[in-house]
Amino acid sequence: MEIIFHWHSFVEIQDEKKIILIDPFIEWNKWCDITYDNLLDISIDAIIVTHGHDDHIWSTVELALATNCLVICTFELWLYFDKIHWLKNISTQWIWWSVKYEWYTVKFFQAIHWWWIGDSSSWYSNSPAWVIVSLWNKSIYHAWDTALFSDMRLLEKMKLSAAFLPIWDRYTMWVEDAVEAASLIKSKYVVPMHYNTRDVIKADDIEFARLVMLWNHWVPKVLKPGQALVL
Repeated sequence: MEIIFHWHSFVEIQDEKKIILIDPFIEWNKWCDITYDNLLDISIDAIIVTHGHDDHIWSTVELALATNCLVICTFELWLYFDKIHWLKNISTQWIWWSVKYEWYTVKFFQAIHWWWIGDSSSWYSNSPAWVIVSLWNKSIYHAWDTALFSDMRLLEKMKLSAAFLPIWDRYTMWVEDAVEAASLIKSKYVVPMHYNTRDVIKADDIEFARLVMLWNHWVPKVLKPGQALVL
């Protein structure tokens, strides 16, 4: 299994020829290593969406309309996709639910963040979520946009194979908080994300890796666009 990092919060999970995308973000993601055309040439099984902010959602709409792949999201995002963009191949689930799909399981968790989205006629809002994607005997945790909070310690018992953590933003965690999160969840590998895409979210990924190694026994993996973590 490969987990490819396309920068920001855009992650691709490949298991043989099966593909899951999490928060695809292409158009305004200046470091993204792939294009829409690249993704249209492959068979996407599902897109998992976190919340309604533009750096997590807009590429989802275009890809889903072009491929009719399954979109997995919370209920309020389903309302938005259905009413505003006419997407129909959607699976909706709520926080703490664990749903088994054909070859993988998706479980959402509450995140400390907020979003709203809509047009002149309708507005939708809800708290976003983390997600854990489990397949075979591996579990991948994607923290999306979240602040540090104590419920992260609940993830330790899940024996995570990999965790993707935001390391700097005025709206998520910064480096020190992300290191503390790593110590709570105790994933085998931790990967920094959601940084340096814009000037306002500049962070030092090497400092994050250094602190993870200094404070913990987990393995940091700093990935550049297009690089993969192999599990």
